[in-house]
Amino acid sequence: MRRPRWFWRALAGGLILGLPAGAILFIRVPVLTVLDVKGGRQLLAVQVRAGDRLVVSYRHSVTQGFVSGTFQVEGDDTLWVKETTFGSPGPGLPEPRPGDDYEIAGGVIRQRGGGEPLPSFSFFVHPFTEHTLIIKGNTVHLSRDLPPGSLVKIRIERRFWWWTGPQKLGALLSRSR
Repeated sequence: MRRPRWFWRALAGGLILGLPAGAILFIRVPVLTVLDVKGGRQLLAVQVRAGDRLVVSYRHSVTQGFVSGTFQVEGDDTLWVKETTFGSPGPGLPEPRPGDDYEIAGGVIRQRGGGEPLPSFSFFVHPFTEHTLIIKGNTVHLSRDLPPGSLVKIRIERRFWWWTGPQKLGALLSRSR
């Protein structure tokens, strides 16, 4: 028995409309994740795009001054150090040298750029280090919210767009234009 012509047209129309709609479910977007490695839990997950910035600040354990690192999300899902600010050089901090892009003003050294793209970075937190992370209006007080000695890992990973919630669909669609 032959199927009526309307059946084949409906099937073709359903495929033409359904395949692209179904493909949307498999779009993956970059998400910045903050993990408590020792505790085995996710602290924060925020959808990001190339150019977004995050700031990690803490009290240096040796100099006791505040250090602030600004990182930028790159298109290849890495993080790039854009700027580090601190009161004085100390272990693990850059030493400004002639030819480097830096500025000293108001007792603060502002070192720009440098380094390699990072697929992730991690650090230990303690109450006295006062680690704080700021990204897209979200502030996480890591040293306050985690047990002493916790290992925090920050990375970009790809997740399905619907994982981040339907409210993110507008951001996804505006990015594709």
